[in-house]
Amino acid sequence: MSRRVPTLERFLRYGAVGGIGFGINLATTISLHEVVGAPEELAFAVAQVVVFFFSFLTARHFIFDGSAGDLKRQLVKFSLSSAGFRGAEYVGFLVFHTLLEIPYMVAVVAVLGLSFVVKFFFYRKVVFVDDA
Repeated sequence: MSRRVPTLERFLRYGAVGGIGFGINLATTISLHEVVGAPEELAFAVAQVVVFFFSFLTARHFIFDGSAGDLKRQLVKFSLSSAGFRGAEYVGFLVFHTLLEIPYMVAVVAVLGLSFVVKFFFYRKVVFVDDA
């Protein structure tokens, strides 16, 4: 018998997974470069791919419990929305910092903070749904 997970608990899981993903990204990049001898650019690229799949799988199974939905459809939606969010974050940064002349660190925190919250609800309502 599964229980319905409250939104706050899901959001806390989402934040924890984000923090763990950050650590995995750092550890993978550093390990591949320092231990294996891979170029920094390759190490970071591999780390990004690892974290992408980590994020997808944890979102699907731990945060949103989307395992009843179609795996391929969710992966495509997650991939496209991730790319879209990255682009929107960059445009948001340009608007805040370049157009509105907000200090860049404030702009980064504002854009990424807003994106973090929007992505949570988007993934919950659009990506990790039972679309059978």
